[in-house]
Amino acid sequence: MVAMPKILEILQKDHEQHDLLLSILEKQVKDAHLRGEPDYDVVSEIVDYFLTYPAEFHHVREDQIYEKILARDPQAAEEIGQIEEEHKACEAFIKAFAGALASVLGTGIVTRSQFANAALEFIESQRRHIRMEESIFFPTALRVLKQEDWRDLDDHLSDRADPIFGSQREAQFETLRQEILDWQSAREPANDRFPAGQEMSV
Repeated sequence: MVAMPKILEILQKDHEQHDLLLSILEKQVKDAHLRGEPDYDVVSEIVDYFLTYPAEFHHVREDQIYEKILARDPQAAEEIGQIEEEHKACEAFIKAFAGALASVLGTGIVTRSQFANAALEFIESQRRHIRMEESIFFPTALRVLKQEDWRDLDDHLSDRADPIFGSQREAQFETLRQEILDWQSAREPANDRFPAGQEMSV
């Protein structure tokens, strides 16, 4: 059995972690009516994360894979669609949401309802994008690309770790990391939360 290319392992793990953050954000927004407002520290850190790591590293890696597919099989690349345009659209949604957040925290021009709508639009756009990549983009890459393509991609991987989940954790996301731990703890059976010899991954 051929091993999964390292770059794809990283990207799929990113997707799992992005989905977790989107679920936390969704709960913050939908539960806000119970508390009056979401935890803006948590929301702000989620926004800061999506403004940086996906755009600067995750999407760049996917664009590199797409270029390899385009070189190998233009028809397959056409069937995927313009992945770079998809990424630009994702970045537009997070910037719009970031603007709504800044307004709520600052001038208050954007209402809480408008803020919630911007958040939910961002969440749905990200989930839709992840579904497309998992169901179409990644399988096409595995079908079209050769071992030498994957070796080249893996050899040129940057050593930038995810700032929340990776080995080089950044202090600016500490509140969000605690929220992730609380989220995971609340969703696991009490006797299964900490298997023997296993530490939490965040």
